[in-house]
Amino acid sequence: MDMNELRQTQLSYYFLDAVTAYMDFEKTTHFLRTKDGKQIYYAEIHTVSAIKENEGIHITALAEKLGVTLGAVSQILIKLEKKGLIKKERDPRNQSRFLLTLTCEGEIAHMNHLRFHEAFDDLVYSVLEGKSEEQVRFLKQCLIDLAAKLQTATEEEKKKQK
Repeated sequence: MDMNELRQTQLSYYFLDAVTAYMDFEKTTHFLRTKDGKQIYYAEIHTVSAIKENEGIHITALAEKLGVTLGAVSQILIKLEKKGLIKKERDPRNQSRFLLTLTCEGEIAHMNHLRFHEAFDDLVYSVLEGKSEEQVRFLKQCLIDLAAKLQTATEEEKKKQK
């Protein structure tokens, strides 16, 4: 299939439809909500997971681990604290630092996040069921290549905006 035929099939639209459907799935699932129904957003739940995987981490180390600024992680932590998912406690060895742990609600959110990934994995596997190994490898490589191209395009756009 040449590029003209690919453009005619509008694969990019099929991909965007899949991304939109994923975002709708993510928004509507009960897995990514607090017990009082507040939505837990992508950056928030990944911050919760990073804290779970690094219990007692301090804020600066968390920002480094997530690859974001201290200001960005601080804003997310404020939201997570308001939602009752994390607690900050002074580091007994360094009173100027706070150590981060999950609350019981945060633990539940983390477990629900794992369940969300399992449910999504199950959806993907059901789509791939019956496909040949070659088809799966091809799709995997296309997704890897697309992610890399999107990351490069994002970095170039950020440079233009500076």
